[in-house]
Amino acid sequence: MKFSLFPIMFILIAFTMTACSNEKTLQINQAEIERLQAEITQLKNKNKELEASLVEEKQKNDMNTKIYEIRDIVDLQAREIFRAMMKADTEKVKQYISKQAAVEGKNFVYKVENEIITMPFVMEGSTFRQRSFGIYKDGRFITNYEVWLNDETYSGTLELGFTEENNEWKLSSMQGDR
Repeated sequence: MKFSLFPIMFILIAFTMTACSNEKTLQINQAEIERLQAEITQLKNKNKELEASLVEEKQKNDMNTKIYEIRDIVDLQAREIFRAMMKADTEKVKQYISKQAAVEGKNFVYKVENEIITMPFVMEGSTFRQRSFGIYKDGRFITNYEVWLNDETYSGTLELGFTEENNEWKLSSMQGDR
């Protein structure tokens, strides 16, 4: 049996070329795998950041929704309080005020740091326009109203503070700027 050297050499050269080619391909594939793994890690980190941001925005949105709901409730109550004050209906005013406050005659009375504050009832012919509102970290809801006399004369602003008592918002403070 006679073997030809040429076919054996050809087979050896082909194997060598294939082995070198596979090694080079393996190195290229390994580099690509490492690059893709790094990219996956970056994308996972970015995804965590976006999820945290989404949770934060949802909390802000929920808080804003809550604030607007409280604003609507408080605004309706404030208007009822103003109407009752203008009619000197002290019993109706008392329905909307906090345990921390009182009605004495035609005055709204409350205490701040050992000081008693007395605010006279709003006058007949006043018009009120809500200008701002917000909830504070201590849970108080503050809203500001412009006060106009007979829709013509600007009389200043009133800041009304409300606190939640037994799931109801009650007037606990009122102060004017003039």
